[in-house]
Amino acid sequence: MFLGTWNIYSKIVMIVVVYTSLIKTFYFMKIVQQFSYIVTMITSVIVDLRIFLLFFVVLILNFSMVFDVISRNNSDEYRKVGPYVGNLLSTLRLSLGDFDFSLIEDKELTKQHVLFWVTWVIMVIFSSLIFLNFIIAEVSNSYQKVKESIDSQIYKERATLVAEAEDIISKQVQVSDKSKFPRYIISREQEE
Repeated sequence: MFLGTWNIYSKIVMIVVVYTSLIKTFYFMKIVQQFSYIVTMITSVIVDLRIFLLFFVVLILNFSMVFDVISRNNSDEYRKVGPYVGNLLSTLRLSLGDFDFSLIEDKELTKQHVLFWVTWVIMVIFSSLIFLNFIIAEVSNSYQKVKESIDSQIYKERATLVAEAEDIISKQVQVSDKSKFPRYIISREQEE
């Protein structure tokens, strides 16, 4: 069965391939010393932020459910994804500072303006003011940790890349070429 290039499944596969190649490109950019610093920094920050990002997702989901209880988002831009996902995307946009008040234009909501505005203020305080500042502080903390140990992390990652490259080479070549694959390892320590 041939689906074609413009089929949704083909598009999803191509998007996954592009993201995977981007991640792999970043991985191989560690070989070059100038890129190694920034790639190590990005990797470390993403690993350190995973708990904060999970908390942010839970926060967005909960506020989206609250807005869904107040009123469904019937905006034209979300008509193809459904009202719940529309509220979810609208809440994400609100938490990032894109204040779209199309939800207020709903005629059913006129009696519940106070409820909407109280929820909106609480959401903006939690998501924009408090939580995004926590994320900025955590990124700064992660940056400081990586900066303190960047040289050792870069050497460790390069050693990992060398080990992977050596694993690709067959065992026969490794045994026969003693100049490139000696039975000993030279270790150097850097004084600070």
